[in-house]
Amino acid sequence: MDGTYDEIISDNPFFVELKTEYANLFQHCITQSWVICVPRIGSLTSRVFTVEDFCAHILVPSDELPETHYSTLTEKQVTVTNKVITLEVTKGLPLQSHILFEETFYTEDFIKYKVWCIETPLEPTASFSDNTISKEYLISINDCIDLLWTQAAGRQVLDQIEHSVQIFLKKHPTLPVAVAPLRDTVSELYTQCLQIALQNRRLRDKSKSCKQVLENIKLAVECYMQHLLFDALFKPICTCCAYEDSHLNKKIRNMCDIQLRDLDIKKDLYHAVPKAKQILSKIDTYNTVLEKVLCVKQALNAINKRDDSNNIVLLTADDLLPVFVFLVIKSGLPNWYSQLTYMKEFRFSGVGRGDGDESAFLITTLEAVIEHIQSGALAGPPDPESYYYESNLTEDNLSTTRERKGSLTESISTSDTNGREETLEYIFELIKANHCEQVQAILQKNQKHLAGFNQDENNILKITMDVNLTDDDDDDSDTEIYHKLCHPLCNCKKCCCKISKNLLKTSPTVTSRDSHGLTALHVACIHGKANVVECLIEMGAEVNATDLNECTPLHYASSRGHQNALLLLLHSGADINQANIDKNTPLHMAVNNGHLNCVKALIYFAEHSRRKIKINCVNESGNTPLHLASKWGYEGIARLLIENGAEPSLQNRNNKTAFDYAHNLKILQVLKSCTPNLYEYIHITSSDVKALNCKNDPVLKLQKMSISNETNKVTKAVENLKLIERILKAISYGDVKLACFYMNINYAAYVDMDNKPDSGLCHPLCGCQRCRKKTGSDSSDFDINFADTNGFTALHYAARYGLDELCKILLLNKANINCINKKGQTPLHLAALNNKIHVIRFLLDNGANINAIDLAGNTPLHDVSAMGNIGAAKILITYNPDISMLNGADKCALTLAKEKVHLTIIDLIEKYANRIK
Repeated sequence: MDGTYDEIISDNPFFVELKTEYANLFQHCITQSWVICVPRIGSLTSRVFTVEDFCAHILVPSDELPETHYSTLTEKQVTVTNKVITLEVTKGLPLQSHILFEETFYTEDFIKYKVWCIETPLEPTASFSDNTISKEYLISINDCIDLLWTQAAGRQVLDQIEHSVQIFLKKHPTLPVAVAPLRDTVSELYTQCLQIALQNRRLRDKSKSCKQVLENIKLAVECYMQHLLFDALFKPICTCCAYEDSHLNKKIRNMCDIQLRDLDIKKDLYHAVPKAKQILSKIDTYNTVLEKVLCVKQALNAINKRDDSNNIVLLTADDLLPVFVFLVIKSGLPNWYSQLTYMKEFRFSGVGRGDGDESAFLITTLEAVIEHIQSGALAGPPDPESYYYESNLTEDNLSTTRERKGSLTESISTSDTNGREETLEYIFELIKANHCEQVQAILQKNQKHLAGFNQDENNILKITMDVNLTDDDDDDSDTEIYHKLCHPLCNCKKCCCKISKNLLKTSPTVTSRDSHGLTALHVACIHGKANVVECLIEMGAEVNATDLNECTPLHYASSRGHQNALLLLLHSGADINQANIDKNTPLHMAVNNGHLNCVKALIYFAEHSRRKIKINCVNESGNTPLHLASKWGYEGIARLLIENGAEPSLQNRNNKTAFDYAHNLKILQVLKSCTPNLYEYIHITSSDVKALNCKNDPVLKLQKMSISNETNKVTKAVENLKLIERILKAISYGDVKLACFYMNINYAAYVDMDNKPDSGLCHPLCGCQRCRKKTGSDSSDFDINFADTNGFTALHYAARYGLDELCKILLLNKANINCINKKGQTPLHLAALNNKIHVIRFLLDNGANINAIDLAGNTPLHDVSAMGNIGAAKILITYNPDISMLNGADKCALTLAKEKVHLTIIDLIEKYANRIK
C-alpha cells in the first residue's frame, strides 16, 4: 500500500457503525484509552458487522509494554513493530497488517483517543470480492499466475509477457555481469511487461478502482517475469558476487562447528532452530523475489512461534539477530551474497514503499546478518596462523582458567587447576597458550615417571595407549584403587594397569587421550601452535593418531588453515591420504574451508617428495575436492586442483559433477578452460592411440602434435604459477635481488643506475634495443606481467611493499603500470593504501592512471581518504586528481575523509577544490 494513502476516517462505514450501533462499547474504549483499528475502505468483504468484528479490532495495551504489545477483546495477542501489526491466528502464519496512518480524536469532554487506519482486517477472511485482492493472497508464483489469468479473464496477458521475455533473451544472449547494468536492463523489461498487463481493459479498470489491486498486479507481473527469466538472470548475478560469495563461504565453513551457546542465544529458542533452518535452507529452490522474501519471513516466524502452544515468543532485535546468524551459517547455502543481491536489487514492484514495508525490513535484516558474518567478528582475524598465538594465559592465571566461547573443539575444555594438578586438560590449556617449554617439561617428567614405574616399557606403553578402552575404576579415588591391589607392593600386570591408569589422570604423556580421543598433538594442530607441534613430534607423538571421528592431526591442521603445522606433520611422515570417518582426506578438509595455502602445501609437498596424493579421492557423499571447490566458489583452489589432475566430469552419489555445483560463470570458465582442449583427448580409445603412432597419416600426426602442444602449455602454466609465488614471496621479504634472480633479470646492471652518469643508457627508462642489451632486460624469458591466482603481479607487490628500486627495474622490463588484480586494483592503489610515498610519486611520473577505479569504484584518492594516509594524499593532490568521482557507494573522496574525521586530508582536498575553481 502506498505510504501516502489517506481517507476520511469519520466516513468509514466500519467506524460509523461502531459509534452509532455499539455506542456503549465505543464509549468504554475512549474512557480506557484503548486503540481502535479501522480497516481501510475497500478492504472489507462485507458491510454486515457483528460485535465480534469490532472486538477483534480494539487493542488493549499491556501493562509491561504498552507501546508495542496489545491484546484484542477477542483475547488474541498483538505486537506492533515498525508500523506493522502482527496478530497470532489459530492456523498458519501470524496475520499481519500495516498501519497506514494514525489519527487522534477528541470528544466533547476533551477526552483524547487514537484511531489507526489499517491496510487489511485483523480477522482472516476466506473469500475475496471481485474488486479486492488481498496482499496475503500472493504468496507463490502459482498465486501470481492465477491472479493474472482470472482477473484478465484469460491467459492472453501471460502469453504476451512470455513472448516479451523470449524476445528479450534473443536480444541479450549474454546478460551483463555487473549489477547496475544488469538491473537497469531487467528493469526495462519489467516496465514493458507491466505496460502489457495494464493494456488489458479488465486489469486496467480494476487497478483504477483500488490501489491495492494495482500493487498486486505489479507484484504478479514481476514474479512471472522473474520466473521466466531466472535461469538466465541468476548466473550473471552469482558471477557479479562471486568474490563476495567465496569469501563469505570461507568464513562460514570455518565456523561450521559453532554452537547455539556460542552466540548467546536464549535457551527457550533452541526448540525452534531446526524447523527454521529447514525452512531457510529452501530459499535456493525459489525463483522469485516474493517467494525468497516469504521464505525468510517463514523462518523468522518459526522462531517467533512455540511448538507446544500458540503463544508468541517476544523477541527483540538483539534476540533475533544471533539466531538468524546461526541459521545462515548452518543452512549450507553457497551463494548468500547473490541471494541478497537478487532480493535487494531486482524487487522492482517494491521501489518507493514506505517505512511499513515488511519485505524491505526482512531484506535489510538479512543484509545485516550477512555483513556481520562477513566482518569476521565471529571468526577472528583472517590469518589463522597468527590468531591462536595471542593468549592472556600466564603462570598467575593458569590456576583459574576460564571457559572460552566458540571453542573449535568441544572436547577441549577448561578445568579447575587450583591444586596445580597436571591433568590432561591442564596440558591442553598450556598448549593453547603456547607454553611450549612447560608442556615439554611436564610430559618428559611424566614419561620418565611411568617408565620407571614399570621396567617393561612396551607393556606400560600399551597400558597407556589402551587406558581409555577400559571403563573399570574410572571414577575410583586413589585410596579405592590401592585397596583393590593384590597387596600394596604388588607388581603384577593387573595391578600395574590399575595404578598406571590412575597415574595418567594426573600424569599425562604424549600418547594420552581425552574422552574424545584427542591427543596433545591434535590440540596443538587445532590451535596452530607450530612450535608445540614440532616439540611433540620430537618427543615421539604419533603423527597419524586418530580421534573418535578418525581425524588425524593433519586433518585438523588442514581444516583450520595452519600451514606451518601441516608441513611439520608431512615432513614427519603423516599420511597425506588418510581418510576420517566421513571418508574426507586432509585435502577435502583444506578445500572445504577455503584454505588455499594448505591446498598448495599438500599438493606441492606430494610433488616434491614424490608421494602420490589422491587428487580425485571421494568422500562418503562421493564428492571430490573439486566438487567442494566448485560448490563454495573457490576459484583459485579449483584452478589449482585442475592443473594438478582433478577431473571435473566425475559424478558423486547424487550424479552431480563439479559443473553442476558451479553457481557462477567464473567457476564454469575455470572448469572448462584450465585444461584447454585436453578434455577432448582424455577419452580417446586404444585404437586411436595406435593410430597416433602411424607415421604415414599427416592428419594423425597433426593431432598428435596438437596434444603435445596443449600438454606443454599446461605444464608451462603450472611452472609459471609456482614461480610467481616464489617471486611474490621474495618481494614481500624485501629481497629485490632474489626476486630479480627468479625473473631472470640481471640485477647488477640496474644497481645505482640513476647515480651512474656513464651507465651508457639514453635515459633511465629507455627501452631501445641497445639499452635493453646493456641492462639485460631482453634476456628474461619470464613474462613480467604474469599474475598469481588473485591477479597480483610483481609490480603490485613491489608497490605494496614500497620497493621503488624494484618498480624501476620492472618498468624497464615492460611491466604494465596499470595492470589490475581481481579486485580491480592497480599498483598505484596498493601504494596509496599502504602510504608508500616514493612509489606513488614514481608511478605517477611514469604514466600511472591517477583516476583508476577498482571494483568498488574507489580511486587511489578514495583509498587514502578512507585510510587517513596524509603523505599519500599530499602526493596525489599535486598530480591533479578528479575529486568529483564517486565510488560504488556514491561517495567522493572528501565524503569518505569527513566520515572518518581525517581533518588534515579534508583540509587538503578542500584547498585543492578551491584552487581549481
